[in-house]
Amino acid sequence: MTEGERRSQRRSKRAKAARQSAVAELLSRRALLKQAGATLSTFALGVGCSGDDGAPADPGAAGEGICGSAAGTSPMAGTSAGAAGSAGSSAGSAGVSGTGAGASSGTGGEPQAGSAGTMASDGGPSAGASGEDAGGVGRTRVAIVRRANLDEAVALAADLAGGLEAIQPGQTVFIKINAVSDRAIGTPGIRTSNEMIGAVVRLIKTRNPGRIIVGDRSARQFPNSMEVFQNAGIEQAALDAGADEIYAAPSPTADPDAWLLMQPPDFETSWSGPGGILCMRRILEADHLINVPTCKNHRYALFSLSMKNFMGAIGDSSRDPIHFGDSIGGNFGPIGRDMAILNQPFSPLLNILDASTALINGGPQGDSADAVRVSPGLVFASRDRIALDAAAVSLIKLELGRTDVPQPDASHETLLATNAWSLPQIVEAGMRGIGATSAADVDLAFDDVPDAAALEALFRAS
Repeated sequence: MTEGERRSQRRSKRAKAARQSAVAELLSRRALLKQAGATLSTFALGVGCSGDDGAPADPGAAGEGICGSAAGTSPMAGTSAGAAGSAGSSAGSAGVSGTGAGASSGTGGEPQAGSAGTMASDGGPSAGASGEDAGGVGRTRVAIVRRANLDEAVALAADLAGGLEAIQPGQTVFIKINAVSDRAIGTPGIRTSNEMIGAVVRLIKTRNPGRIIVGDRSARQFPNSMEVFQNAGIEQAALDAGADEIYAAPSPTADPDAWLLMQPPDFETSWSGPGGILCMRRILEADHLINVPTCKNHRYALFSLSMKNFMGAIGDSSRDPIHFGDSIGGNFGPIGRDMAILNQPFSPLLNILDASTALINGGPQGDSADAVRVSPGLVFASRDRIALDAAAVSLIKLELGRTDVPQPDASHETLLATNAWSLPQIVEAGMRGIGATSAADVDLAFDDVPDAAALEALFRAS
């Protein structure tokens, strides 16, 4: 073994050890700061759990059915738990805008194992981060890229958002997609597209990981997730691109050991009865998590982007307490709060959002006559879930403002009247240290985006 290989092996071991303790340390530190005394419990529990996106089975009953796509970002707006690579690399002629903007050329040097519980670029706790964040020290960047070739768009967006240098040879990478259902096969915008899945797998493959897992748990109305993966062509697309495993998560009743009961801060608000939130073990145990949501509006949660995508990472019974009834009545605060709470155990290295097609009405199902789709042809990427969601919801608002929508969703009244940084999911996640808390904390890096100025204006509106 060469000295370089030995150094890489030592870094990998340090990173894995830091990551294994990061979630517990992070939640403990937050709990102490909040003087809430919350602790982390990681034990498997065998109770019925299921899917991801969709509408309540009974639209008048709170807690029924499932809502939203599956995705998220980490409580660290920097890098993934336990490791950070060189960040701040930019490419091509990409323009960076916003306060203190300035394109940085890749720096950071050799990735180092981070110490659990350090401070992230957004000022919140980080599960092990080192190096500079993209966009400069102390700042978050969202890359927004348009390319005819999707592989090129994904690679450039990932590079502008900070890169993937934290992924070391031999490590396990879990790619969390949105495989909510097999409704309307061939209709874009419902699931993460097969083209996007292939592009992300190929990009991760360049880092020479030991194992690439593509996975999700579909909506409870579609309890056999493997059928969804097969019927929608997800399995074949991922394997063809080089994935090592397709993980169609089972229900906790079928495989109790596949789930861990987690107690993030404030879990008692909606999950006091079950004593925590069932979270997908394979995600929590992977060395790195890449979150790949789709871009759509949501009747009950206003929007389904990177944070909402993590609905597919919790068990069915853990979805029951989420407050659909409030949002059906026009109060989107409770579901925004619940989305923020359930995002806390998950720590994506990078969030890459598929906005080739955007579903701007009729979401999240997207298979009814009221569905309206547009084709922005964009890819968004960021280490910060909040910043990415604020940018992507600005795109939805922009498209709603210039598109004919014959049967507008009732939720649009709130969505259009509220600036991105005041929407419940955004506010609640910021309060819990998941990412940026205002547009002033974020740089937008555009590349070949005709609507850059309009998106910037909506993103920074107060």
